[in-house]
Amino acid sequence: MLIILSKSPLTGNYCSILEIAKKTAENGEKTTVLYIQDACIAATMNEYCDKLFENKIDVYSLKADCEARGLMDKLRPRVKVIDYKQWVKLVMMTHDKIVSWTI
Repeated sequence: MLIILSKSPLTGNYCSILEIAKKTAENGEKTTVLYIQDACIAATMNEYCDKLFENKIDVYSLKADCEARGLMDKLRPRVKVIDYKQWVKLVMMTHDKIVSWTI
């Protein structure tokens, strides 16, 4: 399952979606979280990355959005930064289920 988050963690309820991600990973489903737009802020914060890493969930952040927000040097070390082409690959080739969370 690919979970795409676009809203800032400062305005939404990320605990809900992180719990869903954790449960899908615990059920043996390959789970990935992609931060885009203002959600890229979450890729700089321990509370929104470490729990995912602990559950073997891949965490990606869109490079263009991180650059636009001046976050590149603040990202958590294990966050994978991707471009638009790699995002399309995640959607088209890597995951058969996609959830776009606009909280």
